[in-house]
Amino acid sequence: MQYSKFFNEKLLMYSLFWAISFYICLEVFSRTGEYRKIDVIYTFLFHIPMIFAVTTHSGLFLEKILAKGRYVLYSISLFLLLVTTILVYHFTFNYLSSWLFEDYFLVGVYSNSEFLGLITIYLILGSSLEFSKTWFGEVKAKAKLAEVESEKVAAELKALRAQVNPHFLFNSLNTIYSEALKKSDKAPRLILKLSDMLRYVVDKMEQEQVALAEEVEYLTHFVDLNKERLNEPEKVTFKVEGNPSNARIVPLLLIIFVENCFKHGDLTDDDSSIQIKLKLEEKSLMLYCKNSVFENPKGHTESLKSGIENAKRRLELAYKGRYSLDINSQVNFYETTLKMELS
Repeated sequence: MQYSKFFNEKLLMYSLFWAISFYICLEVFSRTGEYRKIDVIYTFLFHIPMIFAVTTHSGLFLEKILAKGRYVLYSISLFLLLVTTILVYHFTFNYLSSWLFEDYFLVGVYSNSEFLGLITIYLILGSSLEFSKTWFGEVKAKAKLAEVESEKVAAELKALRAQVNPHFLFNSLNTIYSEALKKSDKAPRLILKLSDMLRYVVDKMEQEQVALAEEVEYLTHFVDLNKERLNEPEKVTFKVEGNPSNARIVPLLLIIFVENCFKHGDLTDDDSSIQIKLKLEEKSLMLYCKNSVFENPKGHTESLKSGIENAKRRLELAYKGRYSLDINSQVNFYETTLKMELS
């Protein structure tokens, strides 16, 4: 199917080329200004050696010899083609014309050197046509490849976003349930925050970018809800410096690093803590996360690694060359510093 399409396009291109050539030559050979039968016949005969030369050169020499870098063979073949085309020219007008058109006496009006110049012009035009076809084909192929790559990246980003699941949902619901049993005034406020977060996940997950201010608000709600279920919420510090202004960011990206602090952090020791700092500038941000870790983190390590790899892949897809991620994993703490250029 692909070969048939390529053949049809090439046939159409050369048919148009020869039709234009025939018209121009007919205008030149028809000196009276009217198209006589003999002018049409002469134009037809003139094109026989030209079609032979261009077809052989474009279809054989360019594709099979020159394209493979066999320059010496190409030079020899081109010389032989020029000589052969001149012989075809003489054969056409000295023998073929009298056999095809017995009622007309037709002779070639061009000398060998003149006809050689005409052959050269046609070969250059034919080569230009072939190179243009190749160039447009490459441009089309690159555009198609870029489109496929873009779709692939979009699909992969979508799949990675789908992995971002508010696993803390049940913990948050348990916290809200406990507050509700106590008839605490906190319950409605916590429900509202959780509702806003879930709505954000549903509404923004499919978008390529969201307002940075919305992402910051999502992080704030996340931290607040997690602090509510802790016995010592004062061990968690969350600071935001700067103004998000009109900056935009890939949704649900920063949450991965913040989520890891609570998911893998250990707050049982007196000196344990979770520190989260978000510094915002006009077109960049810095997210710093540090948390104490468990003494035996084997089970936590695999989950942590998976989350970080997810984040790295999303950063590479959306911010390649525009971010840096430093990870400092120690015995008693885990630290990440993310710097990003925003749009």
